[in-house]
Amino acid sequence: MNPAKAFAHLFSPLGGDDADNYRSPGQISFLRGPFVSLDSDELGESSAPYVFIGVPYDEGNVGKPGCEDGPREFRVASLDYFPYWFEFNVDLHGSTIDGGDVSMPRVSPDVAHERIYSAVKKVLAAGKIPIICGGDRSVSIPATKALSDYLGNEKKMGYMHLGAHLDMADAWAGERNVSTCAMARITELKNLDVKNVAHIGARNSFNPKDHIDLAKTRNMKFYPMFEVLDRGIDDVMGEAVSRVWDNTDGQYLSFNFNVMDSSSAPGVTATEPGGLESREIMRVASSISEAGGLSVIDVTELCPMFDVSGSTSRMAVCVVMRIMAGIALKHGNTLDESLRRPGWKFKE
Repeated sequence: MNPAKAFAHLFSPLGGDDADNYRSPGQISFLRGPFVSLDSDELGESSAPYVFIGVPYDEGNVGKPGCEDGPREFRVASLDYFPYWFEFNVDLHGSTIDGGDVSMPRVSPDVAHERIYSAVKKVLAAGKIPIICGGDRSVSIPATKALSDYLGNEKKMGYMHLGAHLDMADAWAGERNVSTCAMARITELKNLDVKNVAHIGARNSFNPKDHIDLAKTRNMKFYPMFEVLDRGIDDVMGEAVSRVWDNTDGQYLSFNFNVMDSSSAPGVTATEPGGLESREIMRVASSISEAGGLSVIDVTELCPMFDVSGSTSRMAVCVVMRIMAGIALKHGNTLDESLRRPGWKFKE
């Protein structure tokens, strides 16, 4: 058999009987990866480095409802992409498996957080990189705790969040584990030195004074959007990546796509004007992938019911895939340039 046939997914569909279409949905999993139970031996045996985990949890949200539908739309948006990225000459086919959705009880936030923690810990223990899609921002609290505990107190963790809001409320209406408290809880983890934390994109007045005060009291470095625009995204990201990746043993990367301007990302729970544009977030992806690897990626607050033509979910998928592709390139996992479809030749 011609070995190039194993790479049929790299090319556009053929005609006639061979007209299989890579864009046909079939089983709707992230990047068409096989579904694998997080409790099965297949998790550790798989050669795929990434495991997608859906977290349809909306009980910690203080913004618009609807982010429990985020994992579904994230998977659907991933079907719009082929796995070959010509800018990097890498093939992401087979790089992911899908661990399904964490079962979310609506009546008990504590149980929900325990299940999120357990799911992330299982993926890390299997030597894989979780790609988590929420769900509201509060899902980052147990997910980050899972990485912290997996690393242990003797190792150092780095943490980067991109979003319009600091989420530094010590409590919100008496609750301490809702979305607005995420960074407050995360910066309390023992093996996360505040010197290894970076927040990018804060702006506007849904950042109450107590959030600002707590961030400054804890010496948390945050780059407000006006600073990003003044200095340029490449300069800021270079500094932020150094803070999070240099001399750390594991890195947690968190996206709330309200870091984008509201015109670029309408499908989030709390849109904000004055944010990044699409081309700038692609520069963010490049800066992160240049670090060469990470431990966890999460995407929170996607809100498909307010999206326009699925544009926000598609952009979120694009950013995550560009990070994956950039890391693959960094590690030299590129395709043989001479690979061609069987029988292919230039038409004269």
